[in-house]
Amino acid sequence: MSDIIKTQHSLAIKAKHNSDHPLNHLYRLICREEWIRTAIQAVLSNQGARTAGIDGMTKKTLATEIAQAELVRELQAELKSKQFRPVPVRRVYIPKANGKQRPLGIPTLKDRTVQMLLKMVLEPIYESDFLNCSNGFRPQRRTQDCITILYSYINRRNKYYWVIEGDIKAAFDSIHHQILLKLMAKRIAAQSLLKVI
Repeated sequence: MSDIIKTQHSLAIKAKHNSDHPLNHLYRLICREEWIRTAIQAVLSNQGARTAGIDGMTKKTLATEIAQAELVRELQAELKSKQFRPVPVRRVYIPKANGKQRPLGIPTLKDRTVQMLLKMVLEPIYESDFLNCSNGFRPQRRTQDCITILYSYINRRNKYYWVIEGDIKAAFDSIHHQILLKLMAKRIAAQSLLKVI
């Protein structure tokens, strides 16, 4: 088991057993070389790594070990000195089935790597809050997994015959960031990590 997985497991246990105690000393995790390398690999394994942000960097740019090592050094130096600042995203528009266009922001690979680092730290902490029946947007789960649960409920004995599905229009577009950060500050005591977020 890697040190990253052990640390994530430890964070999950602490979060599960003491949800009122804010976690500290998290910022140092995103500064570790092994964590940055792992985050870069996760970002590069994503199909979107072929699409450049405003800096023009793509998966091809980081095809060599030397290029990746340089990005690790650069990111580690910026994070340790607390000088990291994300750059604006590249805006493109994706056509929708109804003829409208959906705006899509494409961050740089460097910014995506920092986002992945944050995910690596935060996911084990917040995963402990979810119920087992919650499947959407979670690791190793899909919204389609809900169908399995529904099959066990929809029958003549339970007398459930209908499934109602809903969607909140532009849900992620309307999240109030200040409220979200205040809620995060209840679990995360590391102010330096909250500043990066």
